Amino acid sequence: MEPLQEFITDLVVPHHRCNVNIIPEHITMLEGAKSRKQHSRKRRSHKSSTLSRREYARLGLNTLPTRQMRYEQALPLHQLWRGYVREHLGLREGDQVPEVHEPRYEEFSRQLIKLDLHGARLQVIQSKCKTLEGLAGICVMDTKNVLKLLGEDDRLRSVPKSECVFGLTLGNMQFTIFGQHLNIRPAERSVKKIKTYVQPFM
Repeated sequence: MEPLQEFITDLVVPHHRCNVNIIPEHITMLEGAKSRKQHSRKRRSHKSSTLSRREYARLGLNTLPTRQMRYEQALPLHQLWRGYVREHLGLREGDQVPEVHEPRYEEFSRQLIKLDLHGARLQVIQSKCKTLEGLAGICVMDTKNVLKLLGEDDRLRSVPKSECVFGLTLGNMQFTIFGQHLNIRPAERSVKKIKTYVQPFM
């Protein structure tokens, strides 16, 4: 504190320095305000720092255990998804898929493609890799290029989107979705303008 008092005293004209009355509490307040500003700046810089995709992957945050998940544990997620998709598509009990010639068909198809698939029950109905055909399960992870499906045998399988055509059932409605048009992250897909790639069939 003494060096600071000397510095302040030196700022006064020499013949008035003897009349200077320094109150230590005021100096403490100035120092406290400065430290608070520094702390708030540190907090802001800390909040703005986020993990990059590479760091996210290195920490293993985009992986799931292949043997520790059970199909029964994913069923509540599937029930939540069914409620979500009906609300998202504006479907009521007994509603039918709009016909191709109906005006609302285009918008209905786009909204279906924009769905978040976490919790959806999907089946691979066609694939360039024949061993993938027939695989079915609840989607527990949707990345840019891969869907991770948890099957009834409690096995988690990674299915490449671009190689497959998926079947999706909702009530009495069935849909065919081409995986190559899902090759985008879910958050980006929900806001991206997408052409019609959905073919409903009954």
